Amino acid sequence: MRHTPPPAFQAEAPVDLAFEVLDRMLRDQAEEHGLALHSGHGRSTWVVLGQGEYGARRDGAGAVVFARADSPDWLFTLKEAAAYQLAELGCVTAQALSWTGPEQAGAHPPNFSLGRVAWVRPLGQNFLRMRIEGQGLERLARDMIHFRFVLPQADGATQWPRLTAAGQAVWPQELHRPAYTISAIDAAAGWLETDIFVHDGGRICAFAANTAAGIEVGLTGPGGGGMPQAASLLIGGDETAYPALARIIAVQDPAARIDCHLFGASTDYPFPAHPGLHLTHRPAGEADLAAKLAQEGVQAERVWIATEKARLQPLKQEILRQIPKDRAHLAAYWIAGR
Repeated sequence: MRHTPPPAFQAEAPVDLAFEVLDRMLRDQAEEHGLALHSGHGRSTWVVLGQGEYGARRDGAGAVVFARADSPDWLFTLKEAAAYQLAELGCVTAQALSWTGPEQAGAHPPNFSLGRVAWVRPLGQNFLRMRIEGQGLERLARDMIHFRFVLPQADGATQWPRLTAAGQAVWPQELHRPAYTISAIDAAAGWLETDIFVHDGGRICAFAANTAAGIEVGLTGPGGGGMPQAASLLIGGDETAYPALARIIAVQDPAARIDCHLFGASTDYPFPAHPGLHLTHRPAGEADLAAKLAQEGVQAERVWIATEKARLQPLKQEILRQIPKDRAHLAAYWIAGR
């Protein structure tokens, strides 16, 4: 049941599915990802995600999916999230949805903008830092810390996404869209920076190593969770999560205690100084940390962990055995073999 006014920006699309199917999908997603779940007297169900919500309501024998957000760009992000979940069910494609809402055919999606590479510089031995300059970055300068690169075609003939009259984003080409952390941003000055862990086979690594100033790239987002703040934090991750860990450390109160565990083989990353920071290097040691927590307990108000999916599981099981889901962010940033 809702006890607060709904967000200002809203869109919905009818689907030829029983409400019960969508209700189960939303409940499963809330269970898997620890999302807040709401129900409106058995006639609607929705989950809260970032700066908005999406869900479904009964509509005769069928149902309507809806998205609500505090801004047009986040509304579009939630529409894409809802469409993805429906596609995962295997019964509704994203292209089959016809959304109502404040969209403009032919325009770029509200959560998409273009930027240009300003420079790329080494950051220690294992990372590259890239600065991207562009307009309309205010949407990325929020508590959410992730965005997606949209890499251009190598031949320079890139066709960027556009909206249809039904509010759907059309991607004329299959463009690589890896998720990355915003390491620093100044929306007023028109730039953001991101740090790239250099590893074999990474398409973004090859792009960053060979790109030149002025190359146009796409940016979608924001995405991912926000930055937890608490008097005591337990955080950790492998190299793919180091930039996010650095952002989290940087926003903590000087009196906070931060236990940070590094699971990567490398520790060559410039974490910010903080008086309450305790760094522990545990290469590929997620299971070791899980065993430690089983013995000593989770001694933190909030937990934030991101690493490879299979290695995350023992930690996830142990942490959620001890504390509620709403105090933990446990994310699989990648999957071995992919």
